Amino acid sequence: MAWFYYALGTAILWGVGYSLTEKVLHNGVSSSFFLVSLCCASVPVYFMMSLYEGTAKESIHSLSSGNVWVLVAFVGAIVAYIFGNIFIMHAISLKNATYANLIEISYPLFTILFTYIFFKNFHLNWSTLAGGVLIFCGALLIVYKGE
Repeated sequence: MAWFYYALGTAILWGVGYSLTEKVLHNGVSSSFFLVSLCCASVPVYFMMSLYEGTAKESIHSLSSGNVWVLVAFVGAIVAYIFGNIFIMHAISLKNATYANLIEISYPLFTILFTYIFFKNFHLNWSTLAGGVLIFCGALLIVYKGE
């Protein structure tokens, strides 16, 4: 059940973060400067967390073990997150955090798609499929009937 509390905490914190980011971006701070600042503040926190957990050495070993797929997936995930952050910051600066994030929240549909394409895993049942359809319909409604 801890996963649920972490996920809920993430939703709450990202909601706070995106709301504050909208104010910052609409008051003259550029997306790129915001992201650089975010990265500079994040690096020491993540590094200390890795040391505290004792996972730094093990993680470096996993990446240098010769398993090319792990290294490709690692680099691919980092590139995807970098560009995802750039895109969402630009979306917020061009519209607002509410609209940008209501469209962004359709990412579970793409997670399902890419998990199947990359790993042939299909983690769906009728309730998650229904939720996905509702997310897609909600995103369409926002695009076509929003401000």
